[in-house]
Amino acid sequence: MRKLQRAAVAAALTAAGLGVAGAAANATTAAPGHSSQAATVSWSAGSVRVNERVVEAFLQDVINEHHGNHAANYLNPGMQWSGGTVGTITGRANVAGLFAGVVAAFPDAHITIDDIFGQADQVVVRVVVSGTQEGAILGIPASGRHVQWDGVDVYRLSHGKISNIWAGDDWTAILNDTGTYKAPWIP
Repeated sequence: MRKLQRAAVAAALTAAGLGVAGAAANATTAAPGHSSQAATVSWSAGSVRVNERVVEAFLQDVINEHHGNHAANYLNPGMQWSGGTVGTITGRANVAGLFAGVVAAFPDAHITIDDIFGQADQVVVRVVVSGTQEGAILGIPASGRHVQWDGVDVYRLSHGKISNIWAGDDWTAILNDTGTYKAPWIP
């Protein structure tokens, strides 16, 4: 990740009131490759369903029930959240802070799971997230506007907890709905 991107992520997290120490230092680009150890684990349909339930519980508790302070309960200590051009956040406390910041910025946040399926240690969810932006998020000042976006996120779990999240959120929709940027193709 470029120095400017790391600085922007750190500034945005600070502006959002997340207090995530070292976010810029921990912001790195991560490839979603499997370790050879993970590839040798035997997975049953039951363990895949357990992983799906963990992800569902995480989204329900943290986003829909607005318990941003519960996020750490679902995360492994060395976990990573990767948001594409937004950057990568490393560490349970830092990632939990990110989710607490989202819930604080969107106090009426709601996430609808349109699809969820798993394979081995990964769970994929297709979601719609909505809420009213009452606080700053990633450097975008509070707009008071209703925001809605689609996302396709991949979760990797280990020992019943989330160890990686690769977030594929529609940032064009977020920027449009907050009034930050209007793409020429949006009516």
